[in-house]
Amino acid sequence: MKPATTIFALLSLLLAGGAPANAGGPRDGNAMDVSYYGENDQVDLYQAGVLKAFADSSVALFSDRAVVKNEASGNFDLKSVSLKDKLNLKPGQPFEGQPSGAYCSGVLVGPDLVLTAGHCFQPDERGGPCDRVRLVFGYAVTRAGETPASFPARNVYTCKKIVAQKVQDENHNFTCRNGSCSNAGLVGDGPDYALVKLDRPVAGRLPLAVSRQSPAVGTEVGVIGYPSGLPVKVQEKGAAVRELKERGYFVTNLDTFRGNSGSPVFDMRTLKIIGIISRGGADYAYESEEGTTNDPRRPYLYTPGSAVYHPQDGGRGEDVTLISEIQGLIPSTQAERSLDAALKAKSGSNNRVPAVPAIYVPGQDGGGRLQPAIYTMPDAGDPVPVRI
Repeated sequence: MKPATTIFALLSLLLAGGAPANAGGPRDGNAMDVSYYGENDQVDLYQAGVLKAFADSSVALFSDRAVVKNEASGNFDLKSVSLKDKLNLKPGQPFEGQPSGAYCSGVLVGPDLVLTAGHCFQPDERGGPCDRVRLVFGYAVTRAGETPASFPARNVYTCKKIVAQKVQDENHNFTCRNGSCSNAGLVGDGPDYALVKLDRPVAGRLPLAVSRQSPAVGTEVGVIGYPSGLPVKVQEKGAAVRELKERGYFVTNLDTFRGNSGSPVFDMRTLKIIGIISRGGADYAYESEEGTTNDPRRPYLYTPGSAVYHPQDGGRGEDVTLISEIQGLIPSTQAERSLDAALKAKSGSNNRVPAVPAIYVPGQDGGGRLQPAIYTMPDAGDPVPVRI
């Protein structure tokens, strides 16, 4: 950033009307799987709508073997192959030519705190050791035809410690707090989260707001993350809460994939995080002499595969850990307070609807104090979005 007051983000959302209608890491083979429901509603960053600015606060998790410091340039180079080549896919698959390198997703929820899925880190055998995971901001396609190949050092962080972690599924049931872990008996699927402290505060990026209320069935949801290790993808339409489960999670029909584990899931009315992606159905199907198999560990032993599609309300659905399972450890952020103020203002107004607040970041590299400002927009009929 230049050393001047700049606009970090101005998101325009009619809170009464909802969102616009349009809007390879450690143990890769054992990562959780997910798939498409109905049409593929994922888009690249440059194509996104109201959630576009929020993607700046999302983070991709890589093995330290996948992003390596280039001593000559000072940048971190991405070591990856295309999605098509990595997973042996048929021609014509979505995003097939883009790089596939990340293994999980996360989101900034405090100055140096990232929320992600518990199985993205050890002691889960599918995750990486804290000190060998690189958390990278800005892994995105910012214009058509361009894909990222390296990252400035200021965008690359390491895991300092895991503040809290829980994984509860068919094969795991453990909880960790500040390095001390305990196991319990297997009881089936449940929460899956990790709250990670970074090696330093994140400059120039806004910690996002978490919800302090549980969603209802039918709530329209969106997601930001790194499916199949690709650059960030955003989904703002076509998904909702299908079912609320008793053990700390709910089910949606989001178009999320392996690599989306830890992705923030948003209530598209309030733009607050209501959960994080935990697990789901199969990503890709392959054929062999024995028949069809899903996501083999060695895809080149099979004929080229293709993405799995379900009817909009079909398939097993995608499991999302409720934010209530971890919200007590997440501090209130400026974004949360500003959104609360906007919602409160809306509830007391009959003729003007507050927009999501503008957040100003004064000073070099986001230094200084975050300055919230709440704007109002006329009711439906006037141009949207509003920009300054």
